[in-house]
Amino acid sequence: MLGMAAMCALSLQEAGAQEKCPEVVASEWATESQSVDPIINTSVDDPVRINALYEKLTDVDNSYQVVPVLAERWEPNEEGTVWTFHLREGVKFHDGSDFDASDVVYSFRRALDPNTGSGAVSVLNFMTPEQIEAVDSDTVRFSLDEPVVELPLLISTKFAAIVPDGATHDELQKNPVGTGPFMIESFSPGQPSVTVKAFPDYWQEGKPKSPCLRFSGISEPISRAAALLSGQADLAVAIDPVAIKMLEDDPNITLVQSPSGTVMTLSMWVDTPPFDDIRVRRALKLVVDRQQMLDTALIGYGETGSDNPIPPSSAEAYRTEPIQRDVEKAKELLKEAGYPDGLEIDLYTSDAYPSMLDIAQVYKEMAVDAGIKVNLITTPAESYWEEIWLKKPFVSSSWGGRAAAEALSIAYRCDTAYPETHWCREDFEALLDEASRTIDPEKRREIYKEAQRVLAEEGGVIVPVFLPIVSAYRSNCTGYVPNNNINNMDFRQFYCE
Repeated sequence: MLGMAAMCALSLQEAGAQEKCPEVVASEWATESQSVDPIINTSVDDPVRINALYEKLTDVDNSYQVVPVLAERWEPNEEGTVWTFHLREGVKFHDGSDFDASDVVYSFRRALDPNTGSGAVSVLNFMTPEQIEAVDSDTVRFSLDEPVVELPLLISTKFAAIVPDGATHDELQKNPVGTGPFMIESFSPGQPSVTVKAFPDYWQEGKPKSPCLRFSGISEPISRAAALLSGQADLAVAIDPVAIKMLEDDPNITLVQSPSGTVMTLSMWVDTPPFDDIRVRRALKLVVDRQQMLDTALIGYGETGSDNPIPPSSAEAYRTEPIQRDVEKAKELLKEAGYPDGLEIDLYTSDAYPSMLDIAQVYKEMAVDAGIKVNLITTPAESYWEEIWLKKPFVSSSWGGRAAAEALSIAYRCDTAYPETHWCREDFEALLDEASRTIDPEKRREIYKEAQRVLAEEGGVIVPVFLPIVSAYRSNCTGYVPNNNINNMDFRQFYCE
């Protein structure tokens, strides 16, 4: 005999066959590397599906403030070493089972297991699986060796979504089960599109607004905009600046923009020649005219960067003005490093994320002035994150906007799952550890600023610009607001007439 959730799912499936589900397009759509398991969450299209299906204990809004989701409230002890989270009652998984503390304990222990390949390890490196325990069915306790004053923020990482106790990667990839607003009956990597149905037992009354959504991807920016104009697509979660001009004057299209945005990077391996020489790294950074990069590659959308993941406009930034271009200094550094006649390097890039390819092309032109020949190697968006990123020594990349505690950890700690620059420095790690223990917010902010300075001046990442997330939807639709972090997509309010 079918349970209530299963009968509701069948009725929704029948209803979905009679109506058109709104079409949501991402800027990339991977093939066999597609994931619906929260701990394997790398490609641009993965968060589209995962945010619809799963939820975390906490989330972060566009002011980088922590908001409750599956945890209703929490409190630390006086030292900040023990955090107690009180879980939301009455929440169900898509299979009809009840959500409780055992699911939270299992999900975090699984995310911290290095054998799973989870990206959570570098962000949550201050805790061990044994330090997470269920007090009772509605309460979870994190008991840490040292104070971690920003724990509620750090556990909002995209890898910490809650899955049922005991669920394995293979099980979730075939039949993803979460507590999120939407559900799917089955999944197979490589599908050209995925349709999700509203979860009838979702804990937030009146949500989601839409009975179903259909997810797919269009990597080429002009084609993605054209799909909106023609009505083929109803929502594009990220629009390239070059395509905004096509859409902004059309009365049938609504554009919405995040306050901050994506960290656009050019990343080099600091342990691989010629990038293992700090003089070369500094030269490669000094050739960038950041304002010109903003004006050309991003057509003025966004803000300039200073070679670390915190934008200069943030109160957490170590400097408010961008690093200035100095071609002569770059030439001098290259000469000292043994390249008096210039340098030739390969830069791997793709249009796997808006403006990534444009930034690489503008960088190539700027580098010429210092005698640096950049060979652009452009690869398909569908395979870029799987076959090129983390596998080549100089690449284009992008990261969702994050608060300093997570932004400085996720790619730049020694034990990160995403060693984009192979950066591993004890003094940098010590600064992050000290900041996590510092209760006074102003003192903590100053420590993070010093960590940014070290990374910017000595690390292997160039952050020339920050790109705000511009989303677009048809005028008969409403309710979608982009988050500063492209990995945090909220489809609960999205609805099309």
